[in-house]
Amino acid sequence: LGFNVGVAASVGLLAGETFENVPTGATVVITTPFGFKVGPLDYTISLGIGSYTGTNNNEDFNPMFYGIGGNLTLAEFVFAEGHVGMVGEGTGIRGFTGVTLERLMKKGLNLPVNLLVGSEVFYSTDMAGAGNSSGWASVGIRIDYGL
Repeated sequence: LGFNVGVAASVGLLAGETFENVPTGATVVITTPFGFKVGPLDYTISLGIGSYTGTNNNEDFNPMFYGIGGNLTLAEFVFAEGHVGMVGEGTGIRGFTGVTLERLMKKGLNLPVNLLVGSEVFYSTDMAGAGNSSGWASVGIRIDYGL
């Protein structure tokens, strides 16, 4: 069908002042078969949703993410993915960049999945609903399955 469904574990490294600890969680990305060429790069449209756990003011604070965007892949190895939508209580962005092991996983090992490893960043104009722009950065490992 040309669709991929990916699930990424997101382990936080750095966080803005809204957080007392760095959020961790999971992101689900649905990559569509729709896209276009950007010079030598292939741009593919995708949707993302995620849930993360953290603390704010000594209380549990679990921001959500959902957005639309896409990804660029260079030489079937380096990728950059971006989504615009909601992060926490405000508009924001999510970015994920790194390497794809598609050549090894699908072509070399003949597996039906792809593994992507990289860094993930989140930014919101209003993270906790109090007009506080903030964000965090994490390490992400994603496994994609093609439909």
